Amino acid sequence: MLAGISHDLRTPLARLRLETEMSVSDSDAREHMAADIDQLDAIIDKFLDYARPDHAELKPVLLNDVIEACLYAVQDQGDMRINLDVAKGLYVLADEVELARVISNLLENARRYGKSPDTGISQVDIAVKVRDGWVLIKVRDHGPGVSPTMLNKLTNPFFRGDAARTAATGAGLGLAIAEKTVARMGGAFSLSNGNSGGLAAHIKLRRA
Repeated sequence: MLAGISHDLRTPLARLRLETEMSVSDSDAREHMAADIDQLDAIIDKFLDYARPDHAELKPVLLNDVIEACLYAVQDQGDMRINLDVAKGLYVLADEVELARVISNLLENARRYGKSPDTGISQVDIAVKVRDGWVLIKVRDHGPGVSPTMLNKLTNPFFRGDAARTAATGAGLGLAIAEKTVARMGGAFSLSNGNSGGLAAHIKLRRA
């Protein structure tokens, strides 16, 4: 249902975008309308991601390449600083495109909701360890974290924590997509609060 509705929304949205560019003379209004359309487009992308089939084609994927591609996409974000601790040459059993979507979702989540109240900047740590044939990926921000009672609800479709409700610009599907995608690749996904604050996402995938 989500996939069908999302697909049907694409055509009128494209018409709205064209009409906005051609007919709205006020540049400020045109810019805001275009931003709203972009936001709707991004939400539709999330719906389509969540509605993907449960089957995934797994193959050995070089983890460093996936992470570097995700970091390249956000390198110009002025409100984000990323610390990387990943050994070279690590291969995981995964779908490369799907894994990149998961990491990108986590980075976007950290950028939106993991900012320090003092600096307004989201400090994100990405660390990788190998244990008993598994590769453990941890993406952690240093923001306010969430209450323990909400942790197990954050991966529910359309659920929003307190911070997300007050600044809601997405579909409430990012973490739900991450959990579903990792499970589809034969791995495990979980969330925890960091010992010194912030939210940490843990991805567990088979080492290839």
